[in-house]
Amino acid sequence: MSRDPEIRGIDAMLSLADGGQYLPVLTQEMRELIEETTSHAQAYRVKAKCKLALTVTMTIDPFGQIDMEVEHKLTEPKAPKAKALAWSTEGGGLTVANPNQRTMEIRDVAGGRRELRSPTLD
Repeated sequence: MSRDPEIRGIDAMLSLADGGQYLPVLTQEMRELIEETTSHAQAYRVKAKCKLALTVTMTIDPFGQIDMEVEHKLTEPKAPKAKALAWSTEGGGLTVANPNQRTMEIRDVAGGRRELRSPTLD
């Protein structure tokens, strides 16, 4: 009594696609994605995320034949957004000086010393 081989596991199913050529391509692309994500994490000193989306579509006819379509999408980490800090001016412009913070002045005093003081508010 012969028994037909049964496919067990997703890797065996993926190895059927494209006559066995799909799984090695997916494996190589995953390695490249992991390398890229590792480089990204080290370059930006962050925890970097990547994603693999795998879709297997199966169409089954009345006789039990299953046609499978397999596709995947890899998503690499995104570079952080550029950031800046500024305050608005009365005329609707921008300034890097905080208008709500008092400025300090350094002035020379007797004996060659310097003094840090806040200007008076008029």
